[in-house]
Amino acid sequence: MALIADGKLDDGVGELLEAYNIRPHPNVHFNIARAYEQAGRPADALTYYRRYLDAKPPDAEAVRETVAKLEAQLPKQPEVATPVEPAKVVTPVSPQVDSATVERLNALAERLERAVDKAETRAAAEEAKKEEAVGEEDFGVPYEETVVAASRRAQSALDSPNAITVISGDEIRQSGLTSLPEILRRVPGAEVMAMGISSANVSIRGFNQRAANKVLVLVDGRPEYQDFLGVTLWPVLPVGIEEIERIEVIRGPGSALYGANAMLGVVNIITRAPGTGPQMEMNGFLGNQNFGGGSFVVSGGSKLRYRASAGYQQGDKYSRDYDQNRADIVSNVDDPNLGLRSARANLTAFYAFNRDFSVAVSGGVNRLFTELYAIGLLRNFYLDGVGGYAKVDFTGGPVKVRFFWNHSTFDAGPQYEPIGQRSLDTGVDTNVFDGEALFQKEFELGGTHAFAVGVSTRLKRVKWGYIGPLTQELHAAAFIQDEYHPIKPLGIVASYRIDRHPLLDNGNPGYAQSPRISLVYRLFENHALRASFATAFRQPTFLESYMNIRTPVPGVNGASVLTQGNRALRPERLFSFEVGYRGEVPQAGLTIDLAGYWNIVNDLIVLSAVNPVAPAEAFDPSSQSYLLGRSLFSNDPQTYTARGGELGLTWNALKGLDLRASTAIQSIVANNAAPGAVCGPCTQAPTVKVNAGFMYRSPVNVDLSADFSFVSSSIWVEREPSAADPTQIANLQNPLAAYTVINARVAYRLFDDRVTVAVVGSQLGPNHQEHPFGNDVNRRVFATLSVKP
Repeated sequence: MALIADGKLDDGVGELLEAYNIRPHPNVHFNIARAYEQAGRPADALTYYRRYLDAKPPDAEAVRETVAKLEAQLPKQPEVATPVEPAKVVTPVSPQVDSATVERLNALAERLERAVDKAETRAAAEEAKKEEAVGEEDFGVPYEETVVAASRRAQSALDSPNAITVISGDEIRQSGLTSLPEILRRVPGAEVMAMGISSANVSIRGFNQRAANKVLVLVDGRPEYQDFLGVTLWPVLPVGIEEIERIEVIRGPGSALYGANAMLGVVNIITRAPGTGPQMEMNGFLGNQNFGGGSFVVSGGSKLRYRASAGYQQGDKYSRDYDQNRADIVSNVDDPNLGLRSARANLTAFYAFNRDFSVAVSGGVNRLFTELYAIGLLRNFYLDGVGGYAKVDFTGGPVKVRFFWNHSTFDAGPQYEPIGQRSLDTGVDTNVFDGEALFQKEFELGGTHAFAVGVSTRLKRVKWGYIGPLTQELHAAAFIQDEYHPIKPLGIVASYRIDRHPLLDNGNPGYAQSPRISLVYRLFENHALRASFATAFRQPTFLESYMNIRTPVPGVNGASVLTQGNRALRPERLFSFEVGYRGEVPQAGLTIDLAGYWNIVNDLIVLSAVNPVAPAEAFDPSSQSYLLGRSLFSNDPQTYTARGGELGLTWNALKGLDLRASTAIQSIVANNAAPGAVCGPCTQAPTVKVNAGFMYRSPVNVDLSADFSFVSSSIWVEREPSAADPTQIANLQNPLAAYTVINARVAYRLFDDRVTVAVVGSQLGPNHQEHPFGNDVNRRVFATLSVKP
């Protein structure tokens, strides 16, 4: 597109056609048509607008209006009685273009037709249907990878102010995996820690933990953050793998746009626009260890477009936490082998009044049983209940307004408890109400500007036995951003956000500020350098602010540890410096992503040491137990420095064959730590992570894919009773060996790709643990069937 903008129309069209040959996509046709239209060549524009319409895009009505206007500009040609097949089209001669140029364009058109003939017709059509709804189009970047998470608007990944990784819907489906955290292993710098089949913790660039809380997960812009505990419960998500258009992962701070909890990164899950994709799709899978499930998706409509889905899945644990023959341990669940059971439904509808005004409504519900490995002395908890949401999005020109409601209600408690021990079973009921308004506008003033300003408010209501009666918090935020291009190759992104939290000022309302400044310089076409400074924060959760429970001490009857929240906590803070390079070579199908970072982290929220209580307070009448001590959530006085680098490569090596590889190295140190002091965040972060994989879609309808991940060894520092004296609670070191994860899929496509049968192997490498308290992760093999009538 840069060549076309510079007046090199023929060269630009040639590169677009090369891009189409590598990755067929109707947006390429749209951009060629628009370039011809702007050059005053209506006949050429019509050719490619019509090819674009053949893909049935969501903006077809607006494009037909353009086609009608262009047809009116053409001179009458009665000798042309019937439509000509696309392959026969000869480019009309414009008065300003010589015959040599016409010949070159004819040759380019022939190359395009050959590419279309060679492409998998149905696959190309499926790609065509993946376009975003009206108002979220990315027509300006036809074959450069497009992202929206980094700046909250569609832009080339080359212009992103953050390191970003995009996982396409095709990659997700080709992997055969049913777990989103497993799919995220391929992201450079990501740390995925599987505690069990349904309990996974995800972090980016270190600082992972049980109940991980420093990465914000969004589904179509709506956060899946469980505010009462500060975690993402991945099984609660009401959408299935088959509904995902792509996943955008911001590797680095995102608080300047997304506020609290986007401290180390953002995982933005974008689903298919209503009315796109297959009109109907049915999927099923069945494997060992009672692993199985299925889903059903329908999508359609014209003016009013919709997508509806329902799904079910279940599976046993990788391993049990306690031997079933132990006489001193009792299970609190009906089936101690069950690790996951989920029944979900989701509905999304979209109506466009015209190209600028639209409304979308969505809602979903998930009835599930899952597990969660809690913090401190607590271990594997069950969660049995319902999660749901409702959301409304309105777009009116440059203004977007969004409202959503998130709801969760669970029965919860330890899955196993010693016989005779006081039970910690509890109930949780949470409601989050959120409203946001966003204004975006592009204008010229000493260069080009993409300006955005927004405000939001959020009400959180939590009723939970561990914190007492109904508790609520009212939050508010405002942000502003300008993406300024003083000259064409240089982009300057300045962002600022301020968040109001009711407790941040020593238990009183206070503010957290998150500025960001980024420079992006395009060295030349498809190659960009990036440098940025940003801050981010994580606010205290309800658990950390209000918790008040007596935790029984394992092995000591009648003894408890009092764990209390702290309303005077400061937010966790991150200061980040990052440089990066991204290069795309469309002719070779090669993408290179390189990033280096230096993060400074302070005020981590941790549990204090267990401090003795006064003798007069030793007996606790509410729990009828003796308190061995008290532990309080507090801010860690230590400051940590994390340094690292990431390299990612993707290569469309041959037609149908995609290769990828990435590696990440990191080092975390505690500044001014005392000699011999134990540093959990330092030793828990693996030094090296390596990922590799391939996908092959063969011309004989056989698909192959495999993923490989290696994680180096680490040492976890966890709170446990001392083996010598169980009345003493201490932070003990637990070595964790390096491990390897291997996943693979073999599939066969039948009936013009309408039916696909496959065998998928998950965790095919050696059995291993990914945390000292986690399951013994082992092999799952299952068959899948996908039908698209």
